[in-house]
Amino acid sequence: MFVAVQILIALVVPAVAFVITAYLRSRERIRLLDVILATSQSGHPVSAELVRSLPGVREIPAPQLDFRRGAILIAVGAALAAIGLCAYFGIASENGGGAIAIGVAIAAMGAIPGCLGIALVVLSREDRRAVGS
Repeated sequence: MFVAVQILIALVVPAVAFVITAYLRSRERIRLLDVILATSQSGHPVSAELVRSLPGVREIPAPQLDFRRGAILIAVGAALAAIGLCAYFGIASENGGGAIAIGVAIAAMGAIPGCLGIALVVLSREDRRAVGS
């Protein structure tokens, strides 16, 4: 019973954090849209400077943004691989069966974001070369 409660808490806490974050972002976006709507209804044109001054508007070029996202995904993949390695050593130290299978399964989950991150980094480099030429 106690283990079930721990698992439930481990699954519910990140979900609640995600929902709260999504709710706060949507409220911010609605407020920004209200500002733009009020500006346009008052007869003033919505200038590019006004849109750029709003929070959430990024000035980062696409190749640089892809590189950042790729680097973050590579880090997430490496972290999952490290967690798999730690799980392997933890289970193996307790003489638990299937330590290799569990460790490799967790580490393999890190391959997905890791490969996506590598692809984004490579594509961002290609985009920089195309823009530079």
